[in-house]
Amino acid sequence: MKVLVMGAGALGSAFGGMLADAGYDVTLIGREKHMKPIREHGLKIFGIWGSHVIKNIRATSELKENYEPDADVVLLTTKSFDTENAIQELQPLIADDSVVISLQNGIGNEEIIARYVGEEHTMGGMVITGFEISKPGEIEVTVSASPTRIGELDNKITPRLKKIVAIFNEAGIPSDAVDNIRMHIWAKALYSAALNPLSAIFKVEYGKLSNPHSFAIIEDLIREAFKVAEAEKIKLFWNSAEEYLEYLRREQIPLTEKHRSSMLNDIERGKKTEIDFLNGVFVALSKKHNIPTPVNETIVRVIKFLEASE
Repeated sequence: MKVLVMGAGALGSAFGGMLADAGYDVTLIGREKHMKPIREHGLKIFGIWGSHVIKNIRATSELKENYEPDADVVLLTTKSFDTENAIQELQPLIADDSVVISLQNGIGNEEIIARYVGEEHTMGGMVITGFEISKPGEIEVTVSASPTRIGELDNKITPRLKKIVAIFNEAGIPSDAVDNIRMHIWAKALYSAALNPLSAIFKVEYGKLSNPHSFAIIEDLIREAFKVAEAEKIKLFWNSAEEYLEYLRREQIPLTEKHRSSMLNDIERGKKTEIDFLNGVFVALSKKHNIPTPVNETIVRVIKFLEASE
């Protein structure tokens, strides 16, 4: 299996590196600052997935025009606001039997991908595992709340889905094939919208957000999100906001309590965040249904202010 990782930051490099370490043909496309040490010394991965130094991996900052359209699997791991540009660039390289798997944050990435390459060439993914670039060329896998979930957009468990998931597991990436990927993507969006921006605003790890004052904000934004999901007729794993909040408090926060949000990292580095694809989605959808979402709207405004201030 040939794998192309587009947007190989922390997550993409970890997935690509583990697959290369298992013997698969992998090309990483990422920022030159991170790609250069990988070319020169190999990719180092350490943490809860074990310690690895991977040298049989290609790493480049450019998707060259002469790159052959022979990747079996494209892992799209760019920031969500870069999805459209990335898939436009990738489109000529998608062969008849290629599949693009979004392993991104937020809601709507799969629809953007499918618009350019077709649903038959698109899969969704849900990742609740923490990755950090400790320094260029080195990735730490920090925490995990569940296996990666991958699914077809038509909810069928196809032979190619089973094969990809088997390869991921063989490579040391705990993964499941699912027949309801959009439910998992919305579940991840709830988790990310609850914790990612508040971690950035308060500059704390996820565990600190169990504090009653911060968790009260989480309760309000999740209740708003559930009202939006109900209006959109989105099926969720939980019957009520209170049921999900109990799961978040009891299961998800303790499993990822030491995680520092990607949004906090982005703000500290003066980068654009993915807030429009997280809480911003709930705000945008709420306007269709005249549902007030003042807490989510305030969170979006605060993050936008921090983006502009750094």
